[in-house]
Amino acid sequence: MNTIATMSSEPLDSTVAVTTVATPLGPMHVASISAGVCAAVFDDRREALEPRLRRMFGPFFRVVTGDPLDAASRLRDYYAGAFGALAGLPLATAATPLQRRVWAMVSALPVGTLSTYAALADRLGMPRAQRAIGVCLATNPVPVFIPCHRVVAASGGLGSHPGGVARKRWLLRHEGALATTDLTVARERRGRLRPSPALDPRETVELLNLPSVVGY
Repeated sequence: MNTIATMSSEPLDSTVAVTTVATPLGPMHVASISAGVCAAVFDDRREALEPRLRRMFGPFFRVVTGDPLDAASRLRDYYAGAFGALAGLPLATAATPLQRRVWAMVSALPVGTLSTYAALADRLGMPRAQRAIGVCLATNPVPVFIPCHRVVAASGGLGSHPGGVARKRWLLRHEGALATTDLTVARERRGRLRPSPALDPRETVELLNLPSVVGY
C-alpha cells in the first residue's frame, strides 16, 4: 500500500497518457500522469474518460497514447489471478477529505474479504453516513485500483459499482469472495464479516488532491 500524499503545490502535467487493456469485463481505459494513475473506465470508447479528465484538469489537457506506469501489465496479471499485482501502483486522482478516508479504508481490505457500507460508516465514527459512503465508492475514479467492489450492502445486496453491478459480482467471484452469482452468498457472509483492523498510516492510498477540483 502507499501513503496519502498532501496537496501538491507544483504545476500539474497536463499531458495524460491513456492505454486500453482487454479484460474479461470488456475494454478498460486507464489514464495516467507522471504522478500516478488518475482515471480508469470500462467502456468501448476511449472518449468515455474525457468527462473525468475535464473535471480534474479543466479544458486544457492533452491525451496521448501511452502507459508510463506499466498499468496495463499489472492489470493483466491481476485478471490472471496475481491479486497483488496492483499493490504499490501510485494513484493521482482528485479527492475530497471524505473520499480520501473512505478509499483508504477500502484499499486496506484484503483480497477475498467483504465489508459493508454500514461498517465503514461506523469506522469513520459516522454511523448514519452509509449513503455518503456509497456515493464515495460509486464515484471512485479508478475502479479495481481502489477495490470498491469489496463493499456490499448490509442487507445482502451487492450495492453499486462504477462499472456496473455485473462487473462487481464478477470481481468478487474472481477474488473468491462470492462462490456463486446468487446474492444469498453475500447475505450468508453478512453475519460473518470481520471487523477491519485499524488503519496503519502506511497502509493507505497515494492520492494527489488537485486544487482545481471540487469532487465528483
